[in-house]
Amino acid sequence: MYCDLHNHLYGCLPAETLYRIGKENPAPRWALYLDSYEKAYGVRIKPHSFFQEYADIKKFQSLYHFREKAPFLHFQAKFNLIIALVQFHDKEITEVTKDVVEAHSLQDVSYAEYRLMFGKEESKEVFYKKLMACCEGLALGEEKAKSFGKSIQGRLAMSLHRDLNFEQHYDWMKNWMEKESLIKKYLVAIDFCHIEEGFPPKDKRNFFQNVISDNKAESSTALAILYHVGESFRDKTPFSAARWVLESSLWGAHRLGHALALGVSPDYFSSEERTELVSERLDQLQFELENYESILDYGSYFSKEELDAERKEISSKPNTDTISMLMDHNKMNYLRTFQNYCMAQVAKTNTVIESCPSSNLYIGMLESLVDHPIARFYENKIKLTIGSDDPGLFDTHLPNEYELALESGISEEALKEIQRRSFDYKSAILSGREID
Repeated sequence: MYCDLHNHLYGCLPAETLYRIGKENPAPRWALYLDSYEKAYGVRIKPHSFFQEYADIKKFQSLYHFREKAPFLHFQAKFNLIIALVQFHDKEITEVTKDVVEAHSLQDVSYAEYRLMFGKEESKEVFYKKLMACCEGLALGEEKAKSFGKSIQGRLAMSLHRDLNFEQHYDWMKNWMEKESLIKKYLVAIDFCHIEEGFPPKDKRNFFQNVISDNKAESSTALAILYHVGESFRDKTPFSAARWVLESSLWGAHRLGHALALGVSPDYFSSEERTELVSERLDQLQFELENYESILDYGSYFSKEELDAERKEISSKPNTDTISMLMDHNKMNYLRTFQNYCMAQVAKTNTVIESCPSSNLYIGMLESLVDHPIARFYENKIKLTIGSDDPGLFDTHLPNEYELALESGISEEALKEIQRRSFDYKSAILSGREID
């Protein structure tokens, strides 16, 4: 049996289902899709003839599936097709949720957590109705699976927006959990996903602490904190990207989505010139200087004098200016040291990393799965689980993701351990709601 702790509900839709839903939609939200797709791929989709042009399901699959090595914005352009075609009303949410849970049960998944995001400025009434609709769908999916001899538990992780109303939406949900037994049963976590560039985890530190305090005060409604980080980081150096992963862990995130920056080989960055804001570089230098002696325990590094001199040099520059770093041989060696330090600190916490091989291969633009850091994470004793992420878009399923993980160099014995221990990393256990 499998435990899928990282997947997005609507990203689970197979191409055939999405086409049918879209064709039944009297008013697709094309504006959400057309511009992003044209910007990413240089092709202007014609909405008026869309369902005729893509009536051949193989042609629709070629448009929908994401099986290429391309930046996150290309992936988002494909995901926007889902957002454009679905109606996202109560009945649809319930039906989609039920069908996805049923499909997972047929793949020998016995526990799954589904991530779902509503609009930034959704009204309280609409938010509540959609949340209830999803919980109802989870219950129906579980019952449907039982009807043909399968057993599965489906649970919900609500994805919040990094930039707006996340505290308000969290407060709403905590209040509803006190009043609605269905929401209390099925809602087990909050999640931050979508674009991570420009949203440093330090901005969520106080919020994380408040959530953890709430969990301790009332464990029956505790929510785990899930956080996508280190997946897409073109706006910073790999040193800062690895630090973002560590900080997310230290400040209370229970599970981290992807975290590639923490363990991908430094060779991945060979000869690249990376640029980041002065403010980000100052944060990194401050962190390195504060933890300098501990970092040295893991290998060679920049001299302390060099770090201090750079900090003094750039401290007078505007925070919005940028600095560049060329990843030469020495810096790649130093990055390995810094990653090893960060991994050791993460391993000391209860934080779990969610690895998603297909997603990481394509969005992370790895040369091959041999470059995936899951084996390195395992060797450094980091707690791990494997997820399917968006199996509809990636045309995959969880058992296949375990097979792909073997190509990274991790052993079958280690994978069996990860598969077994994943059930210990359910949100309700990590948040303190359930005792393992």
